[in-house]
Amino acid sequence: MQNLKFLIVEDESLVAFQLKKGLTRAGHTVCGMAASGEQALAVAREENPQVILMDINLLGAMDGIEAARQISKFLSASIIFTTGYADSGLKERAMALHPAAYLSKPVDVPQISAVLEPIYGV
Repeated sequence: MQNLKFLIVEDESLVAFQLKKGLTRAGHTVCGMAASGEQALAVAREENPQVILMDINLLGAMDGIEAARQISKFLSASIIFTTGYADSGLKERAMALHPAAYLSKPVDVPQISAVLEPIYGV
């Protein structure tokens, strides 16, 4: 199995830690966690993750879609959007960035692996 480098962007710390635990158990590396779009940009610049799990609603002024848009200007990571909201406008904005996936919460490692398998062979 290929070890991938993940950035988890999630404003709910319990959810973020559960994802980190699951990804680590699956043999991946979590290079950072961020609760806001601004933090996500800083960690992405410093750590160069291969995959970003990006919640759409975040702390701070920037939502996950805008953070992903800005990150994609300097990094070619696979972005998996996660959300607990069924808002078609949000989904439309997110899909315009051509993410690897748009998943409804709760999200688990098998779902993430299913998305990444065709891309990375994990």
